[in-house]
Amino acid sequence: MMKKGTTTNDRYKTDYLSTSGSLVSKTIDFSKINKNKIEEYIELMKEHQMNCVKAGNFIEAELAKQRVVQLRKIKEKKEYNEVLKRQNIDRNQFDGLKDKELRQFKKEFNDKYAEEITKLEDMLDALKKKQEEELSEYFTNFEKNYPKELKPSNDLIDKQKQLEYYIKTEE
Repeated sequence: MMKKGTTTNDRYKTDYLSTSGSLVSKTIDFSKINKNKIEEYIELMKEHQMNCVKAGNFIEAELAKQRVVQLRKIKEKKEYNEVLKRQNIDRNQFDGLKDKELRQFKKEFNDKYAEEITKLEDMLDALKKKQEEELSEYFTNFEKNYPKELKPSNDLIDKQKQLEYYIKTEE
């Protein structure tokens, strides 16, 4: 019952009640109609179906029943599309918030990281300075405690005397 050349199921040739009480057949694009209006059409078609059943016009009643089924499908499709649209909007908002929070986290992390690196560099500089001072103090104490010219030990002096004695005795 679709009009030739249509691509969506939202365009149907539908029968409606005229002012005289008979059905008027026309094609309506339901994709542009509010879902509350579709609900009104469904109610009208149900009422028409009941009137046709009471009047014994079962063919018209069956057509009205088919229209109600079509209209419900259209309504469900519209609701589904609205939910999908709302879900996409929510997903986009969520992604935007997620990206914003991620950027904020990265900024805070980078700031904190830079701060910690600066602290570590300061600590390293302080440690190097302290070690240089300790090394300098150690060398100063070493030079004070030990003369520049080494004094031979008693063992060395004894060995040298023995060597001189052996050399003399050999000659």
